[in-house]
Amino acid sequence: MDRRAEKLVVVCLAQWLRKEITMDTLEAIRRRRRVVNFTDRPIEQSAMTDILAAARWGPSAGNQQRWRFIVVTEPETKEMICDVSPGIYGTPMAIIVICMKQRARSSKWDYWIAACEVGIAAQTIALAAFSLGIGSCMVVSFAKEAVEQILDLPEGVEPSLFVTLGYHSELPEPPERLPLSEIAFEERYGKRWKA
Repeated sequence: MDRRAEKLVVVCLAQWLRKEITMDTLEAIRRRRRVVNFTDRPIEQSAMTDILAAARWGPSAGNQQRWRFIVVTEPETKEMICDVSPGIYGTPMAIIVICMKQRARSSKWDYWIAACEVGIAAQTIALAAFSLGIGSCMVVSFAKEAVEQILDLPEGVEPSLFVTLGYHSELPEPPERLPLSEIAFEERYGKRWKA
């Protein structure tokens, strides 16, 4: 083997050892599915760090970065959260609770901005997880006050959404989607998009 080939093998091996998995963004968007059946394989700390790092790069109005991410992996805490969250199915290996720091004088407009930022963060978490081979499910059905107590949230920090995570035992098939000609328009509503 020549020196150039040896170097290529070393680089490939180093990337594999660091588990540098990448995926085309559009492919990840098309293939990611809601996953509720997880294996019992724990999520590596480095993978969780990569997922959280991706989430913090999501857009934030005025770059305020008011979201906070709480990673829950301890079985007792997960069980307490699951008990007050009818939207959690299966047994996830981790739950990321996305919280939002509320302003002292919040308006209805501020609430909607926060909701958008939380949704973007959740989608970013789901896509980053999928690119690492980890399944996810977004959950909005939970008892807010109970979660605040379980996680010792300070006043002004509210749970907004959960993303459950785990390695999937199977990846569901994608559901049918409406054609663009039925949901996208040019310039005005009703003028159908031409692909």
